[in-house]
Amino acid sequence: MSAGPAGPPDRLAESAAAVVRTRSVVEPRAGIVLGSGLGPALGASLRIDDTLPYADLPGFPAITVPGHTGELVLGEIAGVPIAGFRGRFHLYEGHDPDVPALLPRLAHALGADTMILTAAVGAVVPDLIAGTAVILRDHLNFTGSVPLVRWRFADGSPAFVSARIYDPTLRALALESAAALGIRATEGVYAAMRGPAYETPAEVEMLARAGATVVGMSMVPESLPAHALGMRVLGICSLTNALSEPVTHEDVLRVSMSTAAAIGRLLVDLLPRLPRKELQDG
Repeated sequence: MSAGPAGPPDRLAESAAAVVRTRSVVEPRAGIVLGSGLGPALGASLRIDDTLPYADLPGFPAITVPGHTGELVLGEIAGVPIAGFRGRFHLYEGHDPDVPALLPRLAHALGADTMILTAAVGAVVPDLIAGTAVILRDHLNFTGSVPLVRWRFADGSPAFVSARIYDPTLRALALESAAALGIRATEGVYAAMRGPAYETPAEVEMLARAGATVVGMSMVPESLPAHALGMRVLGICSLTNALSEPVTHEDVLRVSMSTAAAIGRLLVDLLPRLPRKELQDG
């Protein structure tokens, strides 16, 4: 078995980290990706050291999706240093899978041992109410691509990594925090679709039969690279629409923004309780 984590063929994350280091000395324990409409989740709880537009970071393209600011925030939440990514890249924008992978790669390069991914999602099973936080236990990758195709271990072998992506300890802590704070939450399975078209009724039925709880158009191109790098991964989804409800991107943003404060409270309670994980050298 190869020692250490797998890695990509380029050094873009290290180049971006070098730029960040000219602006901030924050050494994050966690990277946090904030999805559609969830940018305000960090709110007043975040003590900002510096903010860098993605345009200032090597390899980071422009953000094109409404509700995604496109900036990296370095600072602290509840005394825990974090790298907060306000906005992400999507395959439906035409990006190769290695572009969304830049977010966990940069967090890792800056020293983070945990990756917290948030996203807006829709329900594919009944009895889920809009505004619910869905904590991921697994995912189904229907995007048609895997972001580790060109990654290699140090000995040159392909990135055959464990399929257990989402950390069970972090999931349990997130559910405990939600219960303590009175935030409606459940665990579930995320179905990742390429997008940008929303799912047809037949596709929703297929996803439910396959074992999915919710569906979205992101997460997997970030969670797989984070896991391959040896990071703990936690997925927190904001449910924007119940099963069979019509949905538009404007609806997604509206509901996500209304639940951003709850996600922020969850992060404030959760971050100081994160277990430490020794990062592997890559």
